[in-house]
Amino acid sequence: MSEDVPICWICLDTARPEAHLIQPCNCPRHAHAPCLARWQLQSAGSRKETHCEFCDCELPDWKNVLTPQCGANAPAVMNVNFDGRTYSFEVKPGPEGYRQFTEAIRRAFSLPDDSELNITFTCDEPSTTSWEEPPSPVVAPPLVHQGSLLTLQGAGAYDAAVHCASVSAARRILSQSQRGDTPTHAAGPPLRPFEQHLPYTPRGAQPRTPMSPVSSPGAASSSSTSADPAMVSHKNRRLAGFGRKIRSALCDFLTIKPQ
Repeated sequence: MSEDVPICWICLDTARPEAHLIQPCNCPRHAHAPCLARWQLQSAGSRKETHCEFCDCELPDWKNVLTPQCGANAPAVMNVNFDGRTYSFEVKPGPEGYRQFTEAIRRAFSLPDDSELNITFTCDEPSTTSWEEPPSPVVAPPLVHQGSLLTLQGAGAYDAAVHCASVSAARRILSQSQRGDTPTHAAGPPLRPFEQHLPYTPRGAQPRTPMSPVSSPGAASSSSTSADPAMVSHKNRRLAGFGRKIRSALCDFLTIKPQ
């Protein structure tokens, strides 16, 4: 290959009729638009998602490239797995959507309000096509693998994960309509967000925490009728703090998969 022929700096392939090379920033290098968009998506939550890490120029929005023909307008639903249980949540983008999402997670899994959530999103590649979806007129370069999964880490990747979930939902509705099935969310009022499959705890009741330590504060306070109230209160605080640390540590195993 001649050194004068430009190549994509990501997949190292040349331009093709179905995948032109672009120069998205001030750097003297080229890239296929789908390659660059997927690179940005994999960097979701960091500055590399929106700006070149070398010249700091603003990059094109990756959603315009990776959103398939089915669009991304369907209600996004995420499955959250933690401590052997899975709940589904309808989610919305933006800071308020993330706040409601994490609040719903804490309520569903009986986690304390001050617990830190270390969230990992596992998403389908949004430009992935299947036999159920009409073929796209643009064929992605080799870097965009069919059926591939992306792992996005941290709160900063939330909006990107919501977009991927919306694409998955739109693709599922399109597939159902092509088979003649009743599409999910196609009829009737939309599902109210953050209220799907959540356990109900009456006001004033103590929620049962799946990661509670063996010894509960109640057991400690009832173990002796002659115990000093100040000492019992101190033990209660220590045990409650111990339980909170265990729940915060186990939050590291929280995984989320868009439906």
